[in-house]
Amino acid sequence: MKYTLKIVVMMMCLLLVTTAVAKPGARLENDHSQPTKKIVTKHEVPYFPSARQGGVLFVEDRSSDWGGPPTYPDPVWEAMLDSLFGAGNYGWYGATMTPGENGPDLATMQGYDLVIWHTYDYWWTDTAALTATDQDNLGQYMEGGGYVWLISQDGLYTGVPYSWMNIYFGLATANEDYLFPADSLQIHGLAEIDSITLWSIPDYGSNPFFPDELIPDAAAWVVLEDIDYPNDIGIFYDAGVWLSSFWSVDGRVQPGSAYWGDWVAMVYGMLGPDLFSVLGIAETPSQTPVGRLQLAITPAPTVRTATISYTLPKADYVKLQVYNKLGQHVATLVDAHAPAGSYKVTWNATDVPNGVYFVRLTCGGASTATNVVVVK
Repeated sequence: MKYTLKIVVMMMCLLLVTTAVAKPGARLENDHSQPTKKIVTKHEVPYFPSARQGGVLFVEDRSSDWGGPPTYPDPVWEAMLDSLFGAGNYGWYGATMTPGENGPDLATMQGYDLVIWHTYDYWWTDTAALTATDQDNLGQYMEGGGYVWLISQDGLYTGVPYSWMNIYFGLATANEDYLFPADSLQIHGLAEIDSITLWSIPDYGSNPFFPDELIPDAAAWVVLEDIDYPNDIGIFYDAGVWLSSFWSVDGRVQPGSAYWGDWVAMVYGMLGPDLFSVLGIAETPSQTPVGRLQLAITPAPTVRTATISYTLPKADYVKLQVYNKLGQHVATLVDAHAPAGSYKVTWNATDVPNGVYFVRLTCGGASTATNVVVVK
């Protein structure tokens, strides 16, 4: 089913390319012949960080125009790393655009403490998302003490070996494509990034999310889950010599949107002292996760009014807001400082159309969200 769907998408894209070729003056809307911003490319000397900075290299290994966001460099991750490190204070490799094209070599990666390697939704099975050379270089890098955060939606589907993933990422097995296609995911951090919840919406050129359920071996543990199903979609592995994490889906949130602060907090949690520990003194968090928030809505579905119950683990400034499925603000129910404890508030849904809405609770730097269906 998945293969057929993606082949149809590919044929449609090929038709567009053919049309553009037939008209020499025409250009595809997602023609990326020139990067939108020049950071550190694969053709230049990579940035070598000072001791104060974390030393992160981001690898944009998209391998096609269709499998990643519509422009490159990836604006979501560029904004993310700028917010945490400052523009120019990290390395950027790519974007790779040709299937089978290798990523950075071993010497380049060894200039950094952490490599965030993102293959987006490259799903062609004739060439694995990580080439044999990439696998060899990454393995040597980790065996030398390097840290790797691999984000690969369809890497297993393309043929990246399970045996290699077990050795370097602690992955025992996976249930591929437990959900497809998904136009959004409600994801929640676990373990070291517990208490952070957000809605992730893909902006890839041709495909929505095709997440895999990840089953770690005894030495690894789960750090990210899909709340609605639920399934584990992100794991972390401490091998002693190296640290690594594998996510089968991105937590993509557009900069400035409702969940952008939560996405920043989640990435900070991954890079901060509890996990990869690559953020220097200068990168203080804008949002620090606190204890677990609790949020529940009754009745389900809601006809006229909904009772929203929530619990705060500590005293802090609280916001309780409602958004529609497009991420547009609908209502603010609470906007005030509150002590720790349990609360209830009523939302009058008589003036909104039928559909799915998301209730988001924030308390200081922590947040959680859940959905409510309005049916009249």
